[in-house]
Amino acid sequence: MQINRFTDLGLRVLISLQYLPESKLSTVEELAKQLNVSRNHLVKIVYFMAQSGWINSFKGRNGGIRLASTSYQLKLGDIVQALEQASSETSALVNCQQPPCSIKEFCYLPQAFSEAQQAFYHSLNRYTIRQLQAPATKQTVLKWLVQQE
Repeated sequence: MQINRFTDLGLRVLISLQYLPESKLSTVEELAKQLNVSRNHLVKIVYFMAQSGWINSFKGRNGGIRLASTSYQLKLGDIVQALEQASSETSALVNCQQPPCSIKEFCYLPQAFSEAQQAFYHSLNRYTIRQLQAPATKQTVLKWLVQQE
């Protein structure tokens, strides 16, 4: 299985935000710089996550974003599936439409890949965002965040 760029960056944003102290906000600009990605691409991802309730977004001069308190318990497979479905890059693992497939009426391949994809999400659901945060990693990321400021 392979995840698209939207999903990859979305996961990086969620993981990065969990390392912020509760009293601190981050901005899309800061995250774009830290993750070395386009601000414009992150805006779409952050908007989706705010609409999904995964992050809290605060407008204004002192505004920013932070991980919603309930997001620590989000299951990784559910997050990946939602990000994949929200992305404009999403395509079926097996596309019987382009080019049109002459054997699709009696082919089980799309069903087999769909089942494998569901098993992939189910396997990822063994983990929450919080479980992706290792203590040694937390110290390294905190040092990294301080260096970025």
